[in-house]
Amino acid sequence: MKRLFFFGFFLVSPQLFAGTEMNHLTWYGIIPALLAIFLAISTKQVVLSLLTGLISGSVIQSFLHESQSYFFGIDKVFDFYLLNSIANREHASILLFSFLIAGSIHIMTKMGAFNGLIQWLSKFAKSKRSALLITYFMGFFVFFDDYANTLVVGNTMQKITDRFKISREKLAFVVDATAAPIASIAFVSTWIGYEIQLIKDGLDSANYDSLDSAYGIFLNSVPYSFYPILMLIFVFILILTGKDFGSMKKFEAMPDQVLTSKVEIQKSIAAVWAIVPIILLLFVTLFGIYITGETKGGVINAIQTGNCYKGLLWGSGSCFFTVFFISVCTKNKVSENLNWMFEGFKSILPALTILILAWGLNGVLEDLKLGDYIGHIMSQSNVSFYIIPLITFILSSLVAFSTGSSFSTMGILIPIVISVCLSFKTTEYFEYSIFYASIASVLSGSVLGDHCSPISDTTVLSSMATGCNHINHVNSQLIYCLVAGGISVLLIFLHSILDLNLIVLYIIGGVLIWLIIKVLGGKKFNTTGK
Repeated sequence: MKRLFFFGFFLVSPQLFAGTEMNHLTWYGIIPALLAIFLAISTKQVVLSLLTGLISGSVIQSFLHESQSYFFGIDKVFDFYLLNSIANREHASILLFSFLIAGSIHIMTKMGAFNGLIQWLSKFAKSKRSALLITYFMGFFVFFDDYANTLVVGNTMQKITDRFKISREKLAFVVDATAAPIASIAFVSTWIGYEIQLIKDGLDSANYDSLDSAYGIFLNSVPYSFYPILMLIFVFILILTGKDFGSMKKFEAMPDQVLTSKVEIQKSIAAVWAIVPIILLLFVTLFGIYITGETKGGVINAIQTGNCYKGLLWGSGSCFFTVFFISVCTKNKVSENLNWMFEGFKSILPALTILILAWGLNGVLEDLKLGDYIGHIMSQSNVSFYIIPLITFILSSLVAFSTGSSFSTMGILIPIVISVCLSFKTTEYFEYSIFYASIASVLSGSVLGDHCSPISDTTVLSSMATGCNHINHVNSQLIYCLVAGGISVLLIFLHSILDLNLIVLYIIGGVLIWLIIKVLGGKKFNTTGK
């Protein structure tokens, strides 16, 4: 029946979209996004779901541009969208970075360095709670980039959390929940340059001369980034209470599943030989971002304007060659190291396949102007100034969930939101707190939608880095993200309508999180031992 449905869809596509031009925005872009998301959740076949969404989007696009395809758009799936996904310089950088990290981690594991690191960290990880707290605070340590954060923390903590029978789903959630939320609001990170440029573009398009710089406006908006901050509070309280609810409760109740991973403690060398490459990875990455930026404006300005992709490649490359050299010096043959390297590459191929397909789907959604269409609806709406932050948060969440990209969501909505807010500048209703909250709501909603979407690249990387089934990761963290998102909606409403103090709002948010976990949470885990 499903096959007949999809076949029928492709047959009627010419009649549905024939004669439609792309000189105006249409709703058609929502079809491939919803199709991919629905199939991914219902069938648990992520590759097939993403490919189906990509093909359907390309077919729709081909009938909107009839002259650009030879086989009803199916040819463009391979010779355009997937090819561009790999050929894109930034995407290729992430792929190479992932391969180098995977190869480094596998060599470190085989030569015994990771086992040494695990034994060293185990001195501090005495229980489930302490193991999860180490994972949590490591996320703050790798604050400057969400990709580096996910891959370093996820790979490092796998075996430690396995020892305490913490499910991979729980590990993936903690890693995912401390990656983008931290990088998105950190004063110095790979997100900042992009966010500041968008704010500047929005101010320029609105012809508004602000006394504050774009960076100053960003800093003023950070306290209103309710979702990232509440998610960090949520994870911390969840770990301290030792309770879970929703799908996560089921996964945590099946601890034996983590024992299926092959934990090899046959060989161990000093932990320093794992710590040195990881520190080098972080230092060279941060230094690379700094050196490629505008250093004359200071450290912060340099990192804001630096090339994060070059930094990631330099960092991962230095880490890989250092690990390879250490392994050879500890009397492992070059041929053994090469075999371990290829085994590491092979281990992440399934996850990178999903990542490439997600990029391809994002490309077709961009061509179908899905984000522009949703943004256009918002800009044409006659809304009250005080509810702009609330509408913005919900809308950016939906766009990020549908497209799987927080960056594209911010790129579409931040200039629009700034223009809409500044249109009230000459009225008595304008307030800077609402203006800052509106900008922050785009950022917060983008992170929420990114967390909930099965086609998000950061969600895929979290699954890959922690060795977790991707759909299990999405399903298990969804309820947690929605709880934090729901409380964010409440706080945005209370701030916009009642103008409550931010400290009071975060106290309310923290209390609500604690109450929800207390009421919905099941039997807590043993926090004092294994």
